[in-house]
Amino acid sequence: MPWEELQEQAVAARLLQSSLAHDRIAHAYLFLGPDSGGKKTASRLLAQALNCEEGYPCGSCSSCYLIASGTHPDIQVIKPEGRFLRLDQIRDLCQRAGNTPLLGRTKVYIVWEADKLLPEAANHLLKILEEPPAATVFVLCAKHRQTLLPTVVSRCQEIWFKPLVPETAARELEAIAGCSFEEAHLAAYLAGGDLAAAKNWVDKETLTKCSQFIAVVKELPQGKGALFKAAETFAQAPAEFLPLLQAWYRDLLAWHAGAQENLYYIGHKEIISQMAAYYDTAELIHCNQAIENTCQLVFGRINVNVRLALEALLVQLIAER
Repeated sequence: MPWEELQEQAVAARLLQSSLAHDRIAHAYLFLGPDSGGKKTASRLLAQALNCEEGYPCGSCSSCYLIASGTHPDIQVIKPEGRFLRLDQIRDLCQRAGNTPLLGRTKVYIVWEADKLLPEAANHLLKILEEPPAATVFVLCAKHRQTLLPTVVSRCQEIWFKPLVPETAARELEAIAGCSFEEAHLAAYLAGGDLAAAKNWVDKETLTKCSQFIAVVKELPQGKGALFKAAETFAQAPAEFLPLLQAWYRDLLAWHAGAQENLYYIGHKEIISQMAAYYDTAELIHCNQAIENTCQLVFGRINVNVRLALEALLVQLIAER
């Protein structure tokens, strides 16, 4: 059955199926969650269910086929052009929404990355959500509701899509990215199960940084020389290196807690066990808090000397051992 495509999103699937079964279709939905969480699949299945010749998404009738191929005249997907969704795009959507369906029973307008709506575009969209045309359903897809106008959110039925379980994301990432399972496993955990975000962690340049990180961090217990080398390396790309450091010390603490089977760095258990021996549990708790404080400092302020902040952090990490 087509709905099995959403087996990782059972709650979202049940909500949509229940609405269809009881003929309680909202005029507007807000699908929230990571881009890789199934929002695109759910949007397609909903559009197919509303227009399927069999009354449900059979996947084989002409309507289902056209929707799956992106060529159905009554289904339109609106995406940002550049960084934002602009007013002219939403005006065009609203104009089309006033027409009667050309082929199917229901027109479906899917607004991808709705959290990138410019204010004037969002206000224009709000007008049609307040007075929706007949035989029309809007599906807004976004990562977070906080970035949308509250009035737009209030006109939609919210359905949340959870991130993939990291192990599931790792298996999918390994298959599509051609990386090792160990690399995919780390990327999936760093991205919190968001497959789209995890892909950014397994490109060639980032994997090189991961290798640099491992080479540098395992030398930290050796003292000040390793400290300054690490600070110099990490300062080149703090957005990549700080999350790697945070995950590393999280694993050291997990090792101390006896959770050796729940590591992010599953390919480096020997190094982790050796380095964990330099600390006790209380020291590792302090280390993890110090890393979190530095992340907030580096990523939360514009004028901060990243190199000095990292040196101060690494001094703390070494002093704790």
